[in-house]
Amino acid sequence: MAWLREAGPYIEHFRGKTFVVLLSDVARSELTTGRLVEDLVLLNSLGVRLILVQSTRHAINAHRSAGGVGSTFHQGRRITDSGLLSDIKHLVNEAAHRMQAAFVRARHRNQSQVQLVSGHFVYAKPLGIFDGVDHQLTGSIRRVDTAAINEQLDLGHITWIDHLAYAPSGQLYNLASEEIAAAVAIAMHADKLILLGEQDCLFDQQGARISELTLSDIASVEEHQPSDIKLRLTAAERAVRGGVPRCHLLGATTDGAILTELLTTEGSGTLVTQEPTARIRAARTDDLASLLHLLAPLESSGALVQRSREKLEAEIAHFQVVEQDGRLLGSAALYPLDAHSAELACLAVEPEQGGETLGTRLLHAMETRARAEGIETLFVLTTQAQDWFTERGFSESSVDALPENRQALYNFQRNSAVLIKKI
Repeated sequence: MAWLREAGPYIEHFRGKTFVVLLSDVARSELTTGRLVEDLVLLNSLGVRLILVQSTRHAINAHRSAGGVGSTFHQGRRITDSGLLSDIKHLVNEAAHRMQAAFVRARHRNQSQVQLVSGHFVYAKPLGIFDGVDHQLTGSIRRVDTAAINEQLDLGHITWIDHLAYAPSGQLYNLASEEIAAAVAIAMHADKLILLGEQDCLFDQQGARISELTLSDIASVEEHQPSDIKLRLTAAERAVRGGVPRCHLLGATTDGAILTELLTTEGSGTLVTQEPTARIRAARTDDLASLLHLLAPLESSGALVQRSREKLEAEIAHFQVVEQDGRLLGSAALYPLDAHSAELACLAVEPEQGGETLGTRLLHAMETRARAEGIETLFVLTTQAQDWFTERGFSESSVDALPENRQALYNFQRNSAVLIKKI
């Protein structure tokens, strides 16, 4: 029930939006394909306009390996000769039949009328010769037929695009599916590009999931990623720079990965954006209900002093909040004590929403606000988060160090630790 309640606002927000999804063929069984298609049909029924781009990279690699024939690459691009192109046409045709079969089953189970429609939506041109290397029948994108795609989407259909495309001459070329997905997303002014692949997400050097990545952060993390992620990350970067607001890197074999990523705040993969999606802003009176909901568990546990709705409303100007997709994820308040010192209070973050990262961002934002107001010293009174603040530059102090007006209000029954930081 909690998951469904969290999904509600997203469902309404996604209605009428356009998503491009890169489908990976990594280890895809009939079961996993069926579950993925069920999720796609569900999104379509919720009003999402879906464009699917099929990759057969793993099938091509497996086919070449089984035949004892390797592939030739130049700068990460597979060189396509006439023999390989013939094999790829066969593999793409197989993938199309598998996908159509999965959609027929999903339509029957869900009593849906959705159609999966393929066509010549992308036109190619030869990649040509680079560094003296002839790429032969490997091509690049000449044009995306947005009018034809929109015609199908307006009818409520899901469009399916493979990575083979014709040039105006009638010659067929093999294109990179990641490049097609990014180009289609840009041309269609898509709201999201979803890139499925082997790995669920990006990981930092400590092995922790990177849930969100901005363009400025890519260079610092991409070197340590496997080739599968690098290909998708390059496509995501191209799409975001081309105007696509959000790109998601997800695991192709993880059941429900798309729904978890799109319909929960925590997600399941890595989100790539121009700027952080969680923004910090001044609190408003219409945040009161969300603030009360956020602070209630910490007040119940004794971590925070209880505040009534009336008190919060009277002190709302002291608060800043973290907001993402219309949902309030964190808060903090700054109470001036004298001309040069202030108390940092009510620092709270939804624990399942990357509390460490958002909490640190909130702290930095409050420190910036304090400096702008001429504050030189920050005090924190805490009963349960002393280590967290100490790790971020606060040091233990005493009640006597507080300004007299704050000493008079100190609650000895709570016995809060007093921490101080020069900013």
